[in-house]
Amino acid sequence: MEADAGLDGAAEQHQSPLPQQHQDPLSPPSSLETRHVPSYRVVNAVIETKEDGPGPRCGHTLTAVAAVGEKGSAGFIGPRLILFGGATTHEGNSHTVGPPASSGAGIRLGGATADVHCYDIQSNKWTRLTPVGDPPSPRASHAATAVGNTVVIQGGMGPAGLSTGDLHVLDLSPSRPRWHRLDVGQGPGPGPRYSHVMSLVPQRYLLLISGSDGTHPLADVWALDTAAKPYEWHKVEPEGDVPPPCMYATASARSDGLLLFCGGRDATSVPLATAYGLAKHSDGRWEWAVAPGVSPSPRYQHAAVFVNARLHVSGGALGVDRMVEDASSVAVLDTAAGVWCDRRSVVTSARTGRFSADAAGGDASCELTRRCRHAAAAVGDLIFIYGGLRGGLLLDDLLIAKDFAAAETTAAEGAIPSPVHGDTSIDISTENTFTLG
Repeated sequence: MEADAGLDGAAEQHQSPLPQQHQDPLSPPSSLETRHVPSYRVVNAVIETKEDGPGPRCGHTLTAVAAVGEKGSAGFIGPRLILFGGATTHEGNSHTVGPPASSGAGIRLGGATADVHCYDIQSNKWTRLTPVGDPPSPRASHAATAVGNTVVIQGGMGPAGLSTGDLHVLDLSPSRPRWHRLDVGQGPGPGPRYSHVMSLVPQRYLLLISGSDGTHPLADVWALDTAAKPYEWHKVEPEGDVPPPCMYATASARSDGLLLFCGGRDATSVPLATAYGLAKHSDGRWEWAVAPGVSPSPRYQHAAVFVNARLHVSGGALGVDRMVEDASSVAVLDTAAGVWCDRRSVVTSARTGRFSADAAGGDASCELTRRCRHAAAAVGDLIFIYGGLRGGLLLDDLLIAKDFAAAETTAAEGAIPSPVHGDTSIDISTENTFTLG
């Protein structure tokens, strides 16, 4: 079973969270001028018990897991979103998590959890999972990615400080989910860190990049080949234009294996507007390249996901009590056209208008995505956002948007060249990547 099986075209499988009204954020736009970025709305999800709902939190992860089985068969399970961890309180209510600067809104976070919640897209329902096995410790600002029918967790910050650098695997294939601690060789590895990124490219290599070791931002790149056993981390030294050390950036993999690394906060606490593509060549070389286009705003503690060749970026912070400008709280990097778009238009120069303070106000249509430390995931042409932080308020809403323009963009036409891999046809599955037991 391929690791991404069932995600393509998944929008056909989940009508429940889609709106029924005539005019709605998920209705097709009337013209090209209104199609630069999608609009979001709140999903009224089913939560049967209080424990089933994730509740207010930030610094968590939201990971899309592919469908299992064939649609219509008895054992079919539709695509799901797996939410793990996060901070559920702020200073005054619990132990703090990390240094004061770890919060883009200028507060200290606490109440770190190791809870697992599942959102079933077909039934529009949240459920709390109770996996057996060896769970990770409570944490926030960790990294997570899907590998087949599993979710892999690394790093983060917990009540006692930095979490370990171990890899934890949540196996969703059995009748009851199970946690495993992945056995990685005794050699060097990325080690404990938080506010970093991790992604699977191109359905084979776990890449772990940047973050903080608790003293300063990092710029290193680590790779784990999931098709080679025993598993080992290898430090990668990519060629090209290397991103600076930073934390709270995002990384998302395009379907052809190109990794887009976006935003972040540098060693002087300056938010970054840059985006970089990381590709692996057929001769084994890894190479960074600056993405084309002009980003509408610098940002960190944002979220980003690919839908086809369009990278959807949402929210983010600019510093204490400063959030990203209203019109740019949602932006799209179209890697096929090589341009950035926001709610106004195609971006040709950096936006210099008013930036939103943490006080309420501003454009109501932008208020939903004015947040930081949230999490996002994509299934088919749908983008989901959960939770986050707006001022001193922890959020507990699930947002959804549909990218109607994604079908018209393809990575093959990309202004950012597609990476040339000699190994993209390798079948990655839980059977041949992770020994779970």
